[in-house]
This record gives sequence, C-alpha cells and structure tokens, in this order.
Amino acid sequence: MIQPRTLKGFRDHLPAQALARERVLDVARRVYRSYGFAPIDTPALEYLEVLTGKGSEETDKQLYRFTDHGGREVGMRFDLTVPFARFAAQHVNDLGLPFKRYHMATVWRGENTQRGRYREFMQCDFDTIGTTSGVADLEMVLVVHDLLAAIGVERFTIRINDRRVLAGVLARLDLSDRSTGVLRSLDKLAKAGPEAVAAELAAQGVTADAVAALLEMARLEGPAADVLARLESLVGDAAIGVTGVAALREIVAGAAAAGVPAERLVLDPSIARGLDYYTGIVLESFLDDLPSLGSVCSGGRY
Repeated sequence: MIQPRTLKGFRDHLPAQALARERVLDVARRVYRSYGFAPIDTPALEYLEVLTGKGSEETDKQLYRFTDHGGREVGMRFDLTVPFARFAAQHVNDLGLPFKRYHMATVWRGENTQRGRYREFMQCDFDTIGTTSGVADLEMVLVVHDLLAAIGVERFTIRINDRRVLAGVLARLDLSDRSTGVLRSLDKLAKAGPEAVAAELAAQGVTADAVAALLEMARLEGPAADVLARLESLVGDAAIGVTGVAALREIVAGAAAAGVPAERLVLDPSIARGLDYYTGIVLESFLDDLPSLGSVCSGGRY
C-alpha cells in the first residue's frame, strides 16, 4: 500500500488556492504588459555550467543537479534571472535591444524549508536589458508599486538602496577586496540583528571601527533628503559611491513625480541583496501589516 504524501518543501494546490493564484498572475501579466514587457519561457533544466557560480555559493549548494541519460551534467533552475541571461546571450540578434521581458514560472531550491519558503515555488520576473538608463531603474520601482497596488495591497513599503553606495563605503573603509562576504553579512541584518552581523564581520577580519561604520550606515533612516546627505558624507570622493547616491536621488525624484506616495518608498542602506550579480539599484518590498513574511517582491540592476 503506497501512502499518499507530498515531499517536504513541496505543495499541492487545491482549487480555491489555485484560483486565487491565477488571479494574481493575471494581474501581474496585465501590469507587465502595460509597461511594454513581453512574455518568454525557458526550460526547467539547464546545463549545470550555466547555473553554477552565478548567484552565490549558497544557491550553488541548493541546486537540484544530476547527470541525465545522455551523460550531461544538468540542473533545475533556482531562479529565472540566470536562465534569462543565457536566453539573452543566445537570442540577442533576434530580440534587438533594449529588450523587456516578463517570465512567470516554477523554480526549485533544495534549501531547508521554513514558514513561507518552499523548495518549489513560482517566480514572477520582469527585466529590461540593453540599457544603462536610470529610467529602467525607475520603471522597476514603478512596476513593483503598481503591481502591489493592483493586487489590492493598500499598505506596503518599497525599500531601495544601491550597491554602488555600498561599494563606495567599502572603498573608503579599505574593504573592497572583501565586498562579497561583507555584503552578504549586511544582508542578514534584519533577520539576525546587529550583534550577530557584527560578530560575522569580525570573523572576516573587519576591524571594530569599520564594523561600527558599516552598522551606522545600515541603520540610517529618516526623510530621503537626510539619508542621501548622510550617504554623500559616507562615500566621500569614492566615484562609484557618488554615482550610486546620484542614482538614488533620481529614483526618489522620479517616483514622486510619477505619483508614488512618499511613505511607500524608503531609502534603506541595509538593503544589499544576497546574490552576487547585483551591481546598482536594489529593492525589497514589504507588507506593512505582515512584516514577518519578509520581502514579497525584490530585485535590482545586475
């Protein structure tokens, strides 16, 4: 007798839940298309070399990987961004640039399951490639805002930062050679707390003064103008940091001009994003009434 059961970290979706999910996906499609994004699809399986070394050491560990019947080393996609990079490199001559795509599909991660995190789940991605314009960064913020509002969420906050600001601060602290580890530690601040992050930074050889400066930066809060002024002081004359602060200032001004309420967009220097491929603006969004869920929509320039 076979006992009917599902694997740990995987779920069945009964009709009520499946219908609710389809409604959200329909809203997402409508919002993405309203901004000119076109749909694509990619295979669930990729060559292993395509997937490894692109996100972080942690995502490499979480990959479902195996040798297929043809002796090829393959893996199941852990997100939709890395397959899109392969897709774009392979089809760029047919697509033309800039190219705006959305992709809603299942991904798999062999991580320890916990509340709200599963080994199989759906992502709803949108990306613009082939442009360095800050307009694309602003549009990313606006799409996230309009999507959450269209779903019916009334109280939410989009928290933004720029990896170039962090890079500028690290340069001034002479920590550029340890940026990957330092940023991953800072990204844990909200969950682990300052003491745990400080201990982790110290274990990486970061001095006590540098740890204090990093935590001071990460905990900056207040009106956008005040935070930007403080960040300008922290990055000093580090060119990459100056560029990052300027980009954040443009995002804040552009979002206000587009009608995004000021309380929904917050500058948060602690936002680093744990994946290695981010290079510019990064964001995470939170439901004000359900903060324990963590970020419900996140991303950035890569």
